[in-house]
Amino acid sequence: MKQKKVFKIIAFGLACVSWTNMSNIASAQVRDRLPEEPDYSSADSWYQTIYNGSKVDVFYIAPTCVWDWYNASGNIMHYADVHCEKQRNALLPSLKLAQDIFAKTDNFYAPYYRQITLESWMNGDSIIEHRFTYAMNDIKNAFYYYLTLMNHKRPFILAGFSQGAKAVVELIKTLPDSVCSQLVAAYVIGYKITPEELLQYPTLKAARDSMDTGVIICYNSVSSVEALCTALSPNGICINPTNWRTDTISGQLNDSVSVKIDTLHHVLLVEGLDKQKYFLPSLSKLFKPGNFHLQELLFYRTQLEQNVSLRIKNYLQISNK
Repeated sequence: MKQKKVFKIIAFGLACVSWTNMSNIASAQVRDRLPEEPDYSSADSWYQTIYNGSKVDVFYIAPTCVWDWYNASGNIMHYADVHCEKQRNALLPSLKLAQDIFAKTDNFYAPYYRQITLESWMNGDSIIEHRFTYAMNDIKNAFYYYLTLMNHKRPFILAGFSQGAKAVVELIKTLPDSVCSQLVAAYVIGYKITPEELLQYPTLKAARDSMDTGVIICYNSVSSVEALCTALSPNGICINPTNWRTDTISGQLNDSVSVKIDTLHHVLLVEGLDKQKYFLPSLSKLFKPGNFHLQELLFYRTQLEQNVSLRIKNYLQISNK
């Protein structure tokens, strides 16, 4: 009975946030054509909900993988359709990679959601924030469903890349202390947490080493600060996954590539890579040559896999679970 009461309190708190967002959403719906809202009680609204007996869950939020598209009426759409097989397939490589990195042996939960399209990110902060409201409402609904009916009070990792990382940040802002105590760590890869957000939200705690728990692991990689993406800055935190330090001491990605933190801009400076090799002209409005956003998981895959295991081990030891 006590556990049910706790879940009801959590549900009420998250529902209040959701309803507040919905009141803002309603006023804007005349300007936005939205695909059908996901029903998270249906397995079709999830990439996977795998419980394999592990003591720890991973809740993963996918990055932007969908371009603007046209519905059957010829209207341009700025949000993913979670029921469209083509759009779901576009997410598969990212979801499979994330599962391999963050949940090799752990329970894995990843919802489909009405993510905003790539073009949305090219139209400035006001468009991004307005459209992202709908995407975030889906994520809150999915996480609430997971937390109340799937999690069963197990420790969990939150992870997201790019747009998914933004959703992780916004989700952490709303979590009560009782839920934060279950958080092993949050991987905010390829996004930002502004200095103002760090001051305003005490639940946003930056990782300081390879083992601390209840913290956020965040980084962005560039060849120089001139290649920074405006949508992903300013950032207030950064950790170097090659050595798990937050100072300027360099680490090695491999024999020819070094990585160090620019502590002024809180970004990883990567030396030894061919900028043009990783440049994608179709995304040039967002990412200049020398911005390695699309490689953030692939570059540091081994380091992330090892770090997830280390933080889980430390969390379980500290909590005696």
